[in-house]
Amino acid sequence: MPQILVAGETLVDFLPGDGATLHDIEGFSHRPGGAPANVAVGLARLGDPPAFWTRLADDPFGDYLSETLGSESIPTTQIERVDGNTTLAVVSPPEADDRRFRFYGAGDVTFGFEAASIPTGALASTSWVHLGGVALTHPRGRESMVELATRAGDRGCTVSFDVNYRPDLVADEETEAVLTALREVVEASDVVFCSEEEVAETGLSSRWGAGLARDLCALGPHTAVVTLGADGALAASTSDAPWGETTARHDGFTVESRDTTGAGDAFTAGLIARISAGLADAVDLDDTTDLDDALAFANATAALSVQDVGGMSALPDRAAVEAFLKTEGER
Repeated sequence: MPQILVAGETLVDFLPGDGATLHDIEGFSHRPGGAPANVAVGLARLGDPPAFWTRLADDPFGDYLSETLGSESIPTTQIERVDGNTTLAVVSPPEADDRRFRFYGAGDVTFGFEAASIPTGALASTSWVHLGGVALTHPRGRESMVELATRAGDRGCTVSFDVNYRPDLVADEETEAVLTALREVVEASDVVFCSEEEVAETGLSSRWGAGLARDLCALGPHTAVVTLGADGALAASTSDAPWGETTARHDGFTVESRDTTGAGDAFTAGLIARISAGLADAVDLDDTTDLDDALAFANATAALSVQDVGGMSALPDRAAVEAFLKTEGER
């Protein structure tokens, strides 16, 4: 049975061709996506196929996503099929000022997780649970993810959470409820992933860099990881962390980037794979994988992912990451 459980959305990314505006773009290509789905597949390619609680529409896009997850050795046990249409995430043009997503379609199918369907039985064999933040934008998704994080923590699982705050999906009257749920999941988590920009929009911290990481740790997590794009990533932890109180930073790797879609998810998969393996293999704390090593591995995973097109399709396997790190270490 998988020892890692990932929970969250699976959807279809539409990637534009070259151009700065829609007038310049001749067409789009479709790819499987969704941050939690990318993390789940990333873990599978790194040698740790997780259980995956997700919802797929009973439409042709849902069939496509189901076949994709199956081809990546993701167990089907926790994958729900429901009536409705798949949510589509249209990526901004590559020459636009920033990389953003616009979501199309009702979110009931993709984000409307139900608390009654929480895979409680799977938690008995799970040591690590990872949740994505986009599901919090849906009323049922909020309730379900808060409850899952709470149950997982009560059962002694390590809980990690990707903030991934998407204000475009939040109606004005729902903002307070979403931000309240987001804070509750952060407080219930052991490890939190975020970027500086998305946290600035949540009110969880007004600081940047290591100060931001420390502010998140003060809310409850023992470790906070802040991704910095091309500048790598940093992490801070408290004395409650298995690796103790520390601050670590890795400046990333210089590579030629073709598509940054899903790079943060590749990073997340790399770090979870490295740390969870270290915790499972550790005889005592001195044998546990440290944050410096984990950040390097995660940044290598992300660096390889941006050299190809598509978030999920560009995710590397363990052999590729280890070969890349060896090459970088020999320079």
